[in-house]
Amino acid sequence: MTTTKELDKKADDLRAVIDRHLPPPSARAPIAGLYPDADHIATELMWGGIWNEPDLDHRLRSIATITAQAVNGFDFGLHHQCRVGLTLGIPPQTIKAMLLELRFWIGVPNTVFAFLKLQEVINERKEWQAMDVPVDAPWLPTVEEKVKRGRELVRKEWGEKADQEMAKTVTHELAPGAAAMVDGYHYGEVWSRSPLTARERMVSILTALMCRGHQKQLRRQIGYALDAGLTRREICETFAQSGWYRGWPYVEDALEEAKEVFAERGV
Repeated sequence: MTTTKELDKKADDLRAVIDRHLPPPSARAPIAGLYPDADHIATELMWGGIWNEPDLDHRLRSIATITAQAVNGFDFGLHHQCRVGLTLGIPPQTIKAMLLELRFWIGVPNTVFAFLKLQEVINERKEWQAMDVPVDAPWLPTVEEKVKRGRELVRKEWGEKADQEMAKTVTHELAPGAAAMVDGYHYGEVWSRSPLTARERMVSILTALMCRGHQKQLRRQIGYALDAGLTRREICETFAQSGWYRGWPYVEDALEEAKEVFAERGV
C-alpha cells in the first residue's frame, strides 16, 4: 500500500533536485496557491507518483515531458520543463537537437516557440550558456547524398524492415520529390548531427505522435521503438508520463495501439 505521506516524501526528494535553479518567486508564474486541491494533486500524483514510477528514468521522463509541452505550446510549461531537463544534466545542445528533430513531427510554429522558450531558460545561468555550443559539422552537398546517409542511419537504428517500409509510404508514392528532401534532411542531416541516443529519440517521437493523436504513425513507431532498444515497460511509461501533460485519454489510445504491437511482436 502506498500512502500519501510516501508520495509527499518522494515529491520533496525529487523537487529538491529539479527545482535547484528556479527563479525567484517574483519572476515565476503565480501558479501555486491558485487552487490548493490542484497543488495537492500535482505534488502527490505528478511529482511523487508518476515521475517516480519505475522502468523509465528521470532523464527520459524529462525528454518526454519537454516534448509534450512543445506540442502544447504554452510558455509556462516549456520554461519549467526545459529548466528541469537542464537541471537533470541534459545538455542544452541535446534539447535543441531534440526540438530540431521534432520540427519534422510537430511542425515549425511549435518548435520555433519551444526554441525561444528554451533559449530564455539557457540564458538564466552562465554554466548553461557555456555548454550551449553548436555542432560544427559540414552538410552534405546534394539531396541524393543526404538520402543515402539517412537510409543507412535508419537501417542502423530501426532495421532493414523500417527502411523498406519508409521507402514505400504514401508520400513517396504521391509526393516523391518532397518525401525525398524531407527524408534526406531529417535522417541524413539532422540525425547525423544529433547527440540524442536511439532511446531518447524514440521517447520523444512516441510522445509527439501520442500528443498529436497520430495513431497510425504511432503504431509503426512503437515497433521501431522496440527495434531501437526500448522495452515494453519503457514504452508504456513514456505514454503515462506524457499523458499527465497532454490528457489521460491520449494515454488510453496510445496503450491500445501498443498492446496490439506487443501481441504481434510477442513481447
